[in-house]
Amino acid sequence: MFLLSFFEIPVGVRKRLDYYRSRFFWQNDENKKKYRLARWDMICRPKDQGGLGIENLEVKNKCLLSKWLYRISTETEGMWIQILRNKYLTSRTLAQATIRPNDSPFWKGLMRIKSNFFQMVKFVVGDGTLTRF
Repeated sequence: MFLLSFFEIPVGVRKRLDYYRSRFFWQNDENKKKYRLARWDMICRPKDQGGLGIENLEVKNKCLLSKWLYRISTETEGMWIQILRNKYLTSRTLAQATIRPNDSPFWKGLMRIKSNFFQMVKFVVGDGTLTRF
C-alpha cells in the first residue's frame, strides 16, 4: 500500500496483482477452478453497492497520487514542498508543469495523473491574492 502512494503502478503489475487476488475467490485447488459467481469489477464495488469492498488498485493508486498533487497545490510550508517546487516547478504552476526525461519516477507518475486530478477538483479564487494568472 505504501508504494501505491509514491509510484504509478504499471498495467502489467496491476493485472498480475489482480490475478492473484482474484484466484483467492475463484480457484479451489491448483488444477480445479471454482465457478465464477461474480465478475471482478462487481467484487471490487463497495459493500453498500452490492460488492465485497475489495479495493480497485488502479483507482486506489490514482487517488493516493492525487493526494500528493492536492498537497502540492494547497500547502505552502514544509521542507518537502520546497524541495518539489524548487526542483520541478521553479517559476511555473502545477498546471504548467510537464514531464522531462530526467524527472524522477515519482514526479512522472504525478504528471501522468495530473489531467484526471484537475478534472475532479475545484479551485476557489477568493479575493485573488494567492491566485497567479
